Amino acid sequence: MSRIHVNHIKTKLTEVFEGIIDLSDAPSSGDQRDNFFLTRAQCAYAIMHHSNASAPQAAQSIVDGGDDNGVDGIFYDPNSKTLYIAQSKWIHNGTGEPSNGDVKKFIAGIKDLFDFKFERFNRKIRTKQQIIEAAICDHKTRYQIILTYTGINDLAEPSKRDFEDLLGEFNDASEIVYLSVFNQARIHSSIVSSSAENEPIDLTVQLNSFGKIQDPVNAFYGQVNGVEIYGWWDTYRDRLFAKNIRGVLGDSNVNLEIAETLKENPSEFWFLNNGITMICDTVEKNMVGGATTEVGQFACTNLSVVNGAQTVSTIGRFGEQDPSALASVFVPVRIISLSETVEGFGQKITKANNTQNKVEARDFVTFDPEQTRLRDELLMDDVDYHFSRGQYTNDDKESFGLIQATTSLACASNNTAIVVQLKREIGKLWDDLEKAPYKSLFNPTITGRFVRNCVKTQEIIDASIKDKIDSMDKGRDQSIVIHGNRIIAQLIFKDLNKSKYGNSIFNFDSPELKTKMDGFVDSYFDKIKTIIDRDYDNAMIPTLFKNLSKCEGIVEEIVTNRVARPEPNSSG
Repeated sequence: MSRIHVNHIKTKLTEVFEGIIDLSDAPSSGDQRDNFFLTRAQCAYAIMHHSNASAPQAAQSIVDGGDDNGVDGIFYDPNSKTLYIAQSKWIHNGTGEPSNGDVKKFIAGIKDLFDFKFERFNRKIRTKQQIIEAAICDHKTRYQIILTYTGINDLAEPSKRDFEDLLGEFNDASEIVYLSVFNQARIHSSIVSSSAENEPIDLTVQLNSFGKIQDPVNAFYGQVNGVEIYGWWDTYRDRLFAKNIRGVLGDSNVNLEIAETLKENPSEFWFLNNGITMICDTVEKNMVGGATTEVGQFACTNLSVVNGAQTVSTIGRFGEQDPSALASVFVPVRIISLSETVEGFGQKITKANNTQNKVEARDFVTFDPEQTRLRDELLMDDVDYHFSRGQYTNDDKESFGLIQATTSLACASNNTAIVVQLKREIGKLWDDLEKAPYKSLFNPTITGRFVRNCVKTQEIIDASIKDKIDSMDKGRDQSIVIHGNRIIAQLIFKDLNKSKYGNSIFNFDSPELKTKMDGFVDSYFDKIKTIIDRDYDNAMIPTLFKNLSKCEGIVEEIVTNRVARPEPNSSG
């Protein structure tokens, strides 16, 4: 059966990629040339399956060849801000799996990419250097690692452990790197599904603890297990969201929160997630479960997920490494039948489920009297402070908002835990208005002038950091400045004399102040780089600055070598 499946895969790859895969470095004919084509076409197909790449784009992603350092395909999707890195192994007889040596080589190549060691790669990869560097330097980028092969076997334990170690290293602060083992069974299943790409999705959904609504339309609701949702994603992927206005949002704090819950508190997922809404032409319950409502299976025709794409895609990606990790995850699901509705009702459901304003943590800050006090104090100095999302900047006067205030106060707090949380996700600083870290930043001892002076200082620090970044070649050193910007700001704030910040109004327009700040940025970059080169040579820079223990160690070592303290010129 394995050989039959391999032949099916070969036929599909030839159909999609013949004539568009670069074989200029392959033998002119024979079995070896065929192997070059199939290995590269399989890699292109894996990237196309996992991303929104077209067949020509996927073909252009292939970097397989001499000195590829174990990496066969690289593709960056700017819409989802995802960098795809793939290795492909064509196994003719359909048995076995990649050797542990191949896996180790792939992992070493991935690490070299993140360290910008492009001298270790071939010309094909070096031509993509600018795109790769820009993606890795963007803190919003997510990474999809793909190992694809036509063997039927699962990965051997040593290879599984190597990937687990890699993910553990890269995801030590937050879940940004995902692994997909795209073997023969998954490839073949995707080909079967893709052959009906323009056909409607007919799907049987198992609901646990379900209920029914009959007026004004037929609908069912209940819980669906995470393993089943992973199956939907693995089979249909973006086809599930054909009628969803927003589709899959790659750059989203919501996705990160979903992934964190899956990893840390899977049994609590039902309580913490808004769930999934699906519409279909018809839905009918079959005989599974009998007359009870404990469990039921529902046959849906022309099904589409109209709300919850982020939930489905994040569960799907999470399950690609190990679907069994989703066994304790249950998700609230609604299935709405359009069989007896008026024309346009489906679009109405889709629009309503995707245009309701989401309440964010920052919205609750509006109710904190400290924020109102700060606003009123700043108005006395003719400064406009807007802390609600609906408020707009006043261009006629000095103004700033809640994000600027929170950022500058966090960097000025001399609390590395707060600074690291700022780097990870600023919204967490507003989660609980009654305790730290929020109360550490906004409390009765903080005056409006203190906030304003911190904001103005932060603006100069940010300007100096931007100038530093612009003056550097793209690479690991630049990445240290980009991702270490908040730690650099914390160290500079620590060396500033802020004793008068709470009561005085300072002039921040002095050119000498900017020059001094440039010097501090240079100095602290040199100190941070020295420590990283010595202690964290193999660390992934974007993740390192989201790791509390590592950042605390860096800050603790640096503060023993303080530099002179600049002080802005007072004008009052």
